Amino acid sequence: MASAMTALLLGAVAIFVAVGRSALTVSLPLTRSDAIVLLAGSYEERSPVVLSLYQAGYAGRILLTDDGVRRGWSREHQRNLYTNEWSELDLVRRGAARSALVSLSFQKSGTVYDALAVRDYVIKHTIHSIILVTSDYHTRRSLWIFRRVLHDLPVTIGILAAPSRARLIPDIALEYVKLAYYRLRFELMDPQKSQS
Repeated sequence: MASAMTALLLGAVAIFVAVGRSALTVSLPLTRSDAIVLLAGSYEERSPVVLSLYQAGYAGRILLTDDGVRRGWSREHQRNLYTNEWSELDLVRRGAARSALVSLSFQKSGTVYDALAVRDYVIKHTIHSIILVTSDYHTRRSLWIFRRVLHDLPVTIGILAAPSRARLIPDIALEYVKLAYYRLRFELMDPQKSQS
């Protein structure tokens, strides 16, 4: 009886994670763009997707956002590197031209600050189209935030989900909390721009 209950509980958890993740994942048709944006975080999952877009000619420039997080020791550099530095090394190792990579300045950690850094770059370099790459269950929130931050600029936004490692209930639940938080935050800042 206990094993049947355990199996039932595990099945319910698996369904919650699968349904929760799919509801958080969005994608848009991709076209050739001015830049690919690699959102900071799980670069191990996201770099291969970014590189495939780059090598397929979707864009010749890759923007690396900076979350300000140090991610492990580099023997070569003799220090802990930031996520965007690891992303750059990984992309070059995989075949991207170093000249195609642009590390954006750090403001604060969070998707809204990534979007603000991209906004600054877009304005200074007359960018008209970008493709966002992030982990699958971050796509809905990321796209929503970037649309709000870039709402007044003539920028087309595409997005591609990088398949993420299996996530547990806390990860999926936390993503729903983040989505609700950002929606409330933007609603309080400007109710007119938060209706969609």
